Amino acid sequence: MLKLMRFISTENNYTTELLAAKRWLQSLKPSTFPQKLFKIRYDRSSGPGGQNVNKVNTKCTMTLSNFSKCTFFPESIRSQLLSRTFRYYVKKSDLIVVSSDEARSREINRQICINKLISEINENVYFPKERTLEEKKSIKEKSSNVLKTRNERRLLEKKQNASKKKLRHKYNVIF
Repeated sequence: MLKLMRFISTENNYTTELLAAKRWLQSLKPSTFPQKLFKIRYDRSSGPGGQNVNKVNTKCTMTLSNFSKCTFFPESIRSQLLSRTFRYYVKKSDLIVVSSDEARSREINRQICINKLISEINENVYFPKERTLEEKKSIKEKSSNVLKTRNERRLLEKKQNASKKKLRHKYNVIF
């Protein structure tokens, strides 16, 4: 029922901004991701690597400051990420921080960070489906039917409760 009501309430007014954001999200790939936006830092890793862990800085931490004002992300996507529980967002300092120490190589850890960020964005962003007029009408009909049956059921329960309570009263019968 909640899903049904959500479709009715949104009315799916697709603007050019939403379409552009949807296209942007579909084109978001690790190869086209701008790494210049992020401050990349390498530290000692606690991951696999034996003695290599103690010698080489392989843990990658990518930080994007001022995320709420970052123009690389479209406004609709940014607002959705800020309003939901976005895993890598640090609200107090308005940062996105992604780190990885899964591999022995700096480059692989950097790629893992980018992949993590892209997959998290894809999981958190939602675009309502574009609907035809026929689909909108059928959804409205279904919702009105659901509301009618719910109301009828509620009224029936009220009548049953009223009759139950009436039976509890003592009547003075006069012959």
